[in-house]
Amino acid sequence: MNKAAIRFAALALVALVAVAPIANATTIWDQSTFDPLGAGFFNTISGGPPFGMTVYTVADVTLTGQCVVDCVTMYYSALDPGWGGAISQGVVNVFPRTGALPIDGTDNPTVGAVVPMTATLMSGAGGEYFALTACGLNINLPAGDYWISITPNAPSGPGGGELALGSTTYLGVDPASYDQYAFPGPPAWFVFNPGLDIAIKIEGSCPVSTETSTWGKVKSLYR
Repeated sequence: MNKAAIRFAALALVALVAVAPIANATTIWDQSTFDPLGAGFFNTISGGPPFGMTVYTVADVTLTGQCVVDCVTMYYSALDPGWGGAISQGVVNVFPRTGALPIDGTDNPTVGAVVPMTATLMSGAGGEYFALTACGLNINLPAGDYWISITPNAPSGPGGGELALGSTTYLGVDPASYDQYAFPGPPAWFVFNPGLDIAIKIEGSCPVSTETSTWGKVKSLYR
């Protein structure tokens, strides 16, 4: 199956399968260590200028075997403790990673699948932060390199919303960002914070059958 088929099949599965989390989910990818007061990335759907900002940021993730991605968690600053209460949904994006950046004109984050999300205010040694989580995704992916993220529909603020926090662990390549309302030119993928990874945790199950009934049905649409 080619890369385009993987891209569309992965997103189609979000709409085709049940939303219940996988029992006994395990951690597939873990870069969840972060500084609640540290640097971060814009990664919210918060309208457009002059009163908002919509930027999508994706993390590079490598799967060494066939996996079902069930839950994705990303971590946000909490300058406004009430920010997360207004979040109920956002988009999930999954693109095959073939280079240092996603492909302009092909990897379009603005059409990612809309899924339920929750932002929970939490407290750690460095201060308060939000854990933004989307579960019940059931995205079945072959082994390979991917760009993956969740981006919430979130309240805007002076800076466009809270920041998705950077991870204290750096792996692979820099995260990639996409400003939907870029000016003066058309939007394009770029590196916003070189040398800093975005904090993300992915849970699910590995390995899985390479030909489950749902995955087989989706694959048949793109052969």
